[in-house]
Amino acid sequence: MADPKRQKPSSEDDLRRRLDLLERANARLNRRLEATFGADNPCFDPMAFQKALAYYKRWMAAPLLLFMPLILLSQWSGPSLPTTMIGPLPLIDLGGAGSSHPGMGIGIIAAGGAGFGVVAFGGLAAGIFAFGGGAIGIVAVGGGAIGVIAFGGGAAGVVALGGGAVGRYVLADDGIGKYVFTRKRQDPEAVAFFVRYLPRLRSAITTPLPVIPVSPTDAVTGSGERPEADRTEGGGDDDSAGWRLT
Repeated sequence: MADPKRQKPSSEDDLRRRLDLLERANARLNRRLEATFGADNPCFDPMAFQKALAYYKRWMAAPLLLFMPLILLSQWSGPSLPTTMIGPLPLIDLGGAGSSHPGMGIGIIAAGGAGFGVVAFGGLAAGIFAFGGGAIGIVAVGGGAIGVIAFGGGAAGVVALGGGAVGRYVLADDGIGKYVFTRKRQDPEAVAFFVRYLPRLRSAITTPLPVIPVSPTDAVTGSGERPEADRTEGGGDDDSAGWRLT
């Protein structure tokens, strides 16, 4: 008959091996998650961040939806549109209709294969407000955007938002900058800046409940009553009544 004392070490060794395998699997999983979401941050919800960012991306893309209707309008009625000149530029130039530069819009409001104006739409757009496949402006929105404020699949600017972004203040899936708010990096300055102007991002910032260890001797007096400080600060007999989110 087998001696139980001889079986005990083998059972303990088997348990240690299983724990070691679990620890290794957990370490591999953590490395994979960090590659996607960055280092673990208990105050950040990456799924809520992705949802809020996707909402704002849809609104960023809304001006681009005007591009095709403007081009169609230029083809249907461009030559018949009345021309209002503001200085040397027309108020509206849709695709250079009736001009010496067909397909290219140049005006206060311009649209075309290339658009240049105060408000410009085009495959290539340049202006104070530029919207297009490639956009350059004070406010630029496009597949690729360069501006003071830039929105795009790829964006570069002082404030840059998009799928990939480079700038001073960056909000993106992935980005590089001085103050960055992405799924991998959450700089406090960037978080405060973007949450202020884009409030839906606030849902991605969570505050864990602080855990304050209290020994029984500190929590209860010798007479079995709570100390006076605990009763006043806690606000009652409920031990959790005095906990606050920080």
